Amino acid sequence: MASEKLFSEFPPVSTEEWTNLIQKDLKGADFEKKLVWETQEGFKIQPFYRKENLKGKEWLLSNLPGKFPYLRSTRKLTNDWSIRQDIDTPDLKTAKELAVEAIGNGVSALGLVLADVGSGRKGIQIKNEKDLAFLLEDLPLNEITLHFVAEEKSPETFSWLPKNKTLVGGLGYDPYRILARQGHSGGHGPETLKPILTELAGKWKNFRALTVHSSTFRDSGSTIVQELAYTLALGSEYLFRLGELGVSPEVVNSQTIFQFTIGPDYFLEIAKFRAARTLWAEIFSSYSSDKGEASLPFIEAETARYNYGIYDLHNNILRGTTEAISAAIGGAEVINVLPFDHLLQPADSFSLRIARNVQLLLKHESYLDKVADPSSGSYYIETITDQITEQAWKLFTEVEKDGGFLECLKSGKVQSSILESRKKKEENYSTRKDIFLGTNQYPNSKDKIQNKDLNKHVKSSNLTASASELKVTALPEFFAGDAIEEIRMKTENYETKNKTSVKVLLLPLGDLKMKKARAIFSLNFLGCAGFNVIDPGSYETSDEAIVGIQKENPQMIVFCSSDEEVTSYVKDILPKLKTKPLVYVAGYPKEILPELESAGVNGFIHVRSNLLETLSDLQKRMGVQ
Repeated sequence: MASEKLFSEFPPVSTEEWTNLIQKDLKGADFEKKLVWETQEGFKIQPFYRKENLKGKEWLLSNLPGKFPYLRSTRKLTNDWSIRQDIDTPDLKTAKELAVEAIGNGVSALGLVLADVGSGRKGIQIKNEKDLAFLLEDLPLNEITLHFVAEEKSPETFSWLPKNKTLVGGLGYDPYRILARQGHSGGHGPETLKPILTELAGKWKNFRALTVHSSTFRDSGSTIVQELAYTLALGSEYLFRLGELGVSPEVVNSQTIFQFTIGPDYFLEIAKFRAARTLWAEIFSSYSSDKGEASLPFIEAETARYNYGIYDLHNNILRGTTEAISAAIGGAEVINVLPFDHLLQPADSFSLRIARNVQLLLKHESYLDKVADPSSGSYYIETITDQITEQAWKLFTEVEKDGGFLECLKSGKVQSSILESRKKKEENYSTRKDIFLGTNQYPNSKDKIQNKDLNKHVKSSNLTASASELKVTALPEFFAGDAIEEIRMKTENYETKNKTSVKVLLLPLGDLKMKKARAIFSLNFLGCAGFNVIDPGSYETSDEAIVGIQKENPQMIVFCSSDEEVTSYVKDILPKLKTKPLVYVAGYPKEILPELESAGVNGFIHVRSNLLETLSDLQKRMGVQ
């Protein structure tokens, strides 16, 4: 019985048979349109994958964890990672208390975010060596790794580091990120990085000077492929430039951390981390013949700032959780889950606890740290790993042919390609082709922003750029919910200023099924602007609706009826109104549009409406400025 092969009882099923069965279930619907997803990168994701999809891709299966080119992992046996948390509260004493609390509750990588008046970045008010010494005093630096987010203050922060302690972690210095984000170098470059890097390599070989941040690109609107290609091209640029200054590639790599943003595309993100290690191994091998420990890439992961919203904040917990799982399965060595209210205020004890508990659950409840490369063998993930690797390598080689990352940044090629991707994302969110829960779909209309001083859209430095320093077109930050959130905040500001809400009354009339469906749609659609949308449930007659309008005195009314009934209700109700609210119809009955408009209808909301354009137009019509 033990030797019996049960699967021999079942005949093999071909791909063609599976496809035919699926098409039968689709009942004539187009297979490609219904089930095949085309990514923004341009490759298609099939609804199912089989072993035959890996033909010609044997390289995916010929690797072992911990072996060059590290496709499967940089570790041989386990998948353990460090739990990182960044402290950004301004007060030194409070910051220290939060750090101690985090370390005592499972955090093994502590990040310190330094405030900077020039750029507007919020963070800890560390102004000198004494402040840093106070913050680090009594912290178990021999048990944790220490990381800094200091950007243009990185060289100054380096000078404040305690000389009598041994540090492990990273300074977080990325000179070309400063250039890309601010539009000018501020005097930062390989020349300012080299002395820091070489000193740390000699003194604290496990405290890395350089962090190559993929968020420079991803948080500006790039695709996954652009993020991967440009981040690796930036890493290659550092190898080349520091090599010109006499630093060996082995030393540079040992002093480099790649910090990748984790986006919302769950399986693609898993594949991205696998592709990143493979591609960096290939790039590094062109600088060095060492395929041992010196070639190991060190990869951190951080949940995406751009994928956090400022409304219905608990959605951010769900986003951070799925992103963290992607990074864990993908083999990141350090993971930082940003607090769910990260964009509204500095992290406090509660938001930090929720964020680190996400990772503690992934380790102690889901055991994602126990098996190296748990996604290996998945036909789906293996196939998209190959696709992402191929596409990113193609873009990387194009950058190299054009002179490398710095030349492409100076010429604007990097910025223009990311801007194109950003516009597509903005369009998708505006039309709700892409859903950002709680913002452009299913909003909590009762949710209000108390703190308008948001931790987003960090400004370029207000320090005057010198005539001689390098200047480029800056890469501005992108946020998935930004445009709709601005609409909603404008409504809130109007309500605060005028001491009244923007009131919209729904008029559900006629056919039960249609009036309910269109009322729910309208409530959701208009709620995205923060309007006070009143759904009375149902009006049985026109006279009831008129009484409701007189009672509520709304600035806008929306007829929610079937296409066949709406004209009669419009013609019956509008002439009897004493007030003149804005009049809209839910739906888009093409045949009777002129008739409805001549009867007094101002516009229509429907599934093909551009959410952003429609809400912006409604605000203008109702005087919401």
